[in-house]
Amino acid sequence: MRATPGPSSATAELMDENAFLPGSVSFGWPAPYAEGLLNPWVGQLMKGLPLAVAVLNEKGRIIGGNDALSATIGPDAVRGTDPADLVVPEDRELLSDTIKQVIRNLAGTCDVRVAFLDRPDERQIVTVAPVPPGMGVAAMMATRDVREQRRLEKQVQAATRMQAVGQLAGGIAHDFNNLLTAVLALSEQMMERNSVHSLDHEAAAEIRRNGKRAAALVAQLLAFARRQPQRPQLLDLSELLQGLTPLLMQLVGKGVRLEIVDAGLKSTVRADPGQIEQVIVNLAVNARDAMEGQGEIEIALADVPAAKVDGLGYPIMPAIDHVMIEVRDTGSGIPAAIAGKIFEPFFTTKKLGEGTGLGLSTVYGIVKQSGGFIFTRPRPRPSGGTAFSVYLPASAQVAAPVPPPETVIAPPSLTGKRLLLVEDEEGVRQVLSRGLRARGLLVRAVGDAATALEALASGDAFDALLSDVMMPGIDGVELAARVRAARPKMAVLLMSGFAEPPLHRAAETAGIGFIAKPFSLAELMQALSDELTASVG
Repeated sequence: MRATPGPSSATAELMDENAFLPGSVSFGWPAPYAEGLLNPWVGQLMKGLPLAVAVLNEKGRIIGGNDALSATIGPDAVRGTDPADLVVPEDRELLSDTIKQVIRNLAGTCDVRVAFLDRPDERQIVTVAPVPPGMGVAAMMATRDVREQRRLEKQVQAATRMQAVGQLAGGIAHDFNNLLTAVLALSEQMMERNSVHSLDHEAAAEIRRNGKRAAALVAQLLAFARRQPQRPQLLDLSELLQGLTPLLMQLVGKGVRLEIVDAGLKSTVRADPGQIEQVIVNLAVNARDAMEGQGEIEIALADVPAAKVDGLGYPIMPAIDHVMIEVRDTGSGIPAAIAGKIFEPFFTTKKLGEGTGLGLSTVYGIVKQSGGFIFTRPRPRPSGGTAFSVYLPASAQVAAPVPPPETVIAPPSLTGKRLLLVEDEEGVRQVLSRGLRARGLLVRAVGDAATALEALASGDAFDALLSDVMMPGIDGVELAARVRAARPKMAVLLMSGFAEPPLHRAAETAGIGFIAKPFSLAELMQALSDELTASVG
């Protein structure tokens, strides 16, 4: 219990003038309040406040209160009630003694933390304060309903935790992407140096396959961390889902009945089509696993106009038009104990070796990066199970038809092209320079931007700059800007394992090429060829 030595003179003056509280309230205020001795607006003001206020007589019993009193403390907070009878047994003596001390002027304003019978698991701060003599009451008691505040605090804590994990995941992904760049490039070179049917070629091919699997896992980490490069475009989700359905039917298996519920969308969304497909696939696979391969999955699409957003019960969502993607299953549901963890990376309920724990975290990251929201809810009986609801901001624009796949054209020879390679990771620098030299380029490899600028200042001729972004001292973005200022016709290509979308967009805006690690030598050659062609044009 915390006690303070009574109200200050300013507080006492305010209490004398405004005290408590006339006006229409839940069960009224005692005289002299009801006789209009106080400012009438005070009662009206207190009536609408979320603060629950009760006035107590000399015996410590409730003799009046405002509208919030019964809503906050419980329906038993009526005239004549002892406040101690409204709290859990273990807190009764504490509250009773506090009220008695305040009434007997043995203590000033006191704060105690108690749990009311109406919500025994939630402790609330109750303030008991003395009332100046002549007011017709002995003390007043106040508390507030903190359920909404605590709910918001939990949301903030969850969001903060997810953000911290996302930052960790993004940092890990950056380091792994550097390592995988070297692994993929080396395996590619080993395959080129050995005949197709040799053991060394097969070993290199296996290394490459596993490297690509690792790269896919890292991409999921980046998706969770919302650092995966996006190529958003206007999408007709009905068309996208229709094209994805054959794959979904294969993924869920013969034991699962897949039903598509499309209400006929009027809106489009602006998002990366590959990422939205991944969201739907991951949710469908999660639903299949929740039902152990037997049951029914519904994938529903629907427009959600702004007027209906408030009725969804998700205050965090803005009142704008959305498009909903909902995946429903008939599984056993999500236990309450783990409901707050399901979107965390590496969290899984599967046996060791049966899952990565990145499926739902990837979904979460993509949805957030796309400006949307995702919620889960249990489905009512008899179907049971869980529904995952994804809400994406809607657009009134019409999506363009899906273009036919482009024909992949082999990049032209870059033999004799002079390349300045800047990479602070020695292993990556050596592997890339060796691989590019084997493809005919004349490569000068340096470990930092300062050395690269010295090479340029010395008058050495280069056709292109290939630079990492995250480097100590001068980073790749600043280096690219300086090179462009000094040599406008020189091709510039940035690379990074920390492919933040803003970084990608900034490079595109400045007319600078960007390639995300890890990449194959063939992909790097194509990107270099594109930049060299653009610089000449």
